[in-house]
Amino acid sequence: MKQILYSFVVLFVCVPSFAQLMQGQHMVGGRLGLGFQLVNSGISYTDSDRVDWGTLGAEYGLSYYYLVTEHIGLGAEVSYGDFEGGDFFVSSDKVDDRTKLVNTMLSMRLTANPSNLFRLYIPLGAGLTTAQQKLHIRRSGVDCDHTATDTSFGWFFGAGLEFDIGRDSGWSMGLEGRCNTFHYNTDKLIRDAPDAVKGDGNRRLSYMSFHLRIDKRF
Repeated sequence: MKQILYSFVVLFVCVPSFAQLMQGQHMVGGRLGLGFQLVNSGISYTDSDRVDWGTLGAEYGLSYYYLVTEHIGLGAEVSYGDFEGGDFFVSSDKVDDRTKLVNTMLSMRLTANPSNLFRLYIPLGAGLTTAQQKLHIRRSGVDCDHTATDTSFGWFFGAGLEFDIGRDSGWSMGLEGRCNTFHYNTDKLIRDAPDAVKGDGNRRLSYMSFHLRIDKRF
């Protein structure tokens, strides 16, 4: 067993890839995955009930990096997310906060082992997040339908694992996880809402996302 583990570590850390990352390369890529909220929306409709904004959703994006060194890539990316925020178990009553996100970020990619068969990397980014929320509450005697859009500073950090596809093709694929954060002004969404509906003002919202991604280097 120890020999098997040792062989895996050697393969992971020491074996060169068919087409290692090199300074001066360009990298374009795309990703597709799922995300879920880490905190609720901050909007309440009873003394104890708060609305979820991102119980589950899909997110996809495009990115570009220029490798200033084999370890460091600088670039930008744009992504779109569509999240459902409704309760999973409800009766004829309904509570839902559907959220659509557009992220436009400057980004950085830090690769730990650019010449290896399997590569570990850390993506980082910051920029603008535009969030549109559609709030629908018909429960506990409250009837509310409102839509509002807010743009704020957003950022992300994560970790990924990738491997090359084919020999010297420049194509790679892998898995990536991210923690994403932005702010949303709930006062815009509850303006003219019934008195029972209350917000938290400019609230920080966070979500986790997990992606399958594919990239091309040239």
